Amino acid sequence: MLRLATLAMLAPVLTVMACAENTGWNPNYSAMNNGSSYASYLQQREVALDGKAAVPQAIPVQLPANAPSVLDLGATPTSTTPAKVVAVPRGSAPNAAPVTTTGPYAGTTPVLVKYAYQEHHDPGSSVYQRTGGSVAQAARTCSSYPSVDAAQRGFIAQGGPILDPKGMDPDGDGYVCGWDPRPVRQSNGL
Repeated sequence: MLRLATLAMLAPVLTVMACAENTGWNPNYSAMNNGSSYASYLQQREVALDGKAAVPQAIPVQLPANAPSVLDLGATPTSTTPAKVVAVPRGSAPNAAPVTTTGPYAGTTPVLVKYAYQEHHDPGSSVYQRTGGSVAQAARTCSSYPSVDAAQRGFIAQGGPILDPKGMDPDGDGYVCGWDPRPVRQSNGL
């Protein structure tokens, strides 16, 4: 009877844990890797919560984005043409990521381009601490993706590079399945 009562108390907790709400898939938590000062604060806070660094003393203040209203969204036609990336001319802004000029998300920066600009180290440089991952496990996981770009986007969507729930980054460099940011940086003038 005691076992049944314990199981009844633990069942709701186990059910909520199975949802995996905070593993990086939720788009509401995308601020972790957007390159802003608040994203840096979030990363420092996560490391501090793991007990690996000091707790940040101040939360950075960031002005709200100029979000379009509902009326603006209803009146804006969307294009279905593929997005083009335009390189920002040298000298206009240091390390400014290129933005798309066409497509359904004009004015935005593609995820992998943004990530290549955000992470300044080369592949193979161990930056993020990893435990328990293996090269064999990473190879198995990588083989489930159609391309290295898709694997890198999936890794970022799952909370990478801070989190590595599938063990895709055993060396801790933040780049998975052979994805290399250097061609992206070179093609955009970095």
